[in-house]
Amino acid sequence: MIILKDKLGKTISGESISFIETPNKEGIIVPEYIIIHFTAGRGAENSINWFKDPTAKASAHIIIDSDGRITQMVEFNKKAWHAGRSRWADRSGFNDFSIGIELENPGRLTKVNERYYAWFEKEYSKDVVVEAKHKHEDETSYWHSFTEKQLETCFQVCKLLMETYNIKNILGHDDIAPFRKNDPGPAFPMDNFRAKLSGREDDTADMYKVNAEYANVRNGAGTEFEAIAELKKDTQVEFIKSKLGWFYVYVLFKPGKDGEPIYGWINSDLLKKI
Repeated sequence: MIILKDKLGKTISGESISFIETPNKEGIIVPEYIIIHFTAGRGAENSINWFKDPTAKASAHIIIDSDGRITQMVEFNKKAWHAGRSRWADRSGFNDFSIGIELENPGRLTKVNERYYAWFEKEYSKDVVVEAKHKHEDETSYWHSFTEKQLETCFQVCKLLMETYNIKNILGHDDIAPFRKNDPGPAFPMDNFRAKLSGREDDTADMYKVNAEYANVRNGAGTEFEAIAELKKDTQVEFIKSKLGWFYVYVLFKPGKDGEPIYGWINSDLLKKI
């Protein structure tokens, strides 16, 4: 597989990759991140047709079907409309600098009398169901699994993108819009996926909890900076980076007053690794 003029060439087996252009795209971008999504729909063809519709105001760079087939809809150096309102760490507006990959998958399922249904009422067999807790939720729920072929194709595409562009990280839609989106969800092995791409055995995020009665989240690494949130004891946070004894973190399970995720700095002495 190769990339020529910001489009995927043939697959490893020599098959051509379809390019079906969407009108839902904008100007030039410099890709820095890859964002993984699931389609939450009835199938890849439905998603392709939806992204072709100018009234949809949505698109992605590529769609990977459950059998591993790839359809590209936006050149990798063009802006697709996949991220929406988004923020992670100190970056926002991820459409401007990320590549969106949609995996065909109905997403969350509902269990009714030992049977499993998607939101569009299609029933799925138990052998494709994953029972797991989403990292931004308190209780377990049911999710449709991804196929091995789909995951392997996604890995090969991401590997090629990382070799071609200056990709800093691979994130889920639920990382950049955690209280608005839940894809790709817990059925996607994000930690192992990142670790495999980076050549490391383990890439699990470092998790901490507040080890004091309360801790202030500040907009800078120091007590002279404004407190933007107060966390109670045992509140969980995800480590992102450190500076001068302070950790820049993402606060789990606790949106800000505006409904958006809370990011900020906490004195590392007030945190205990989980």
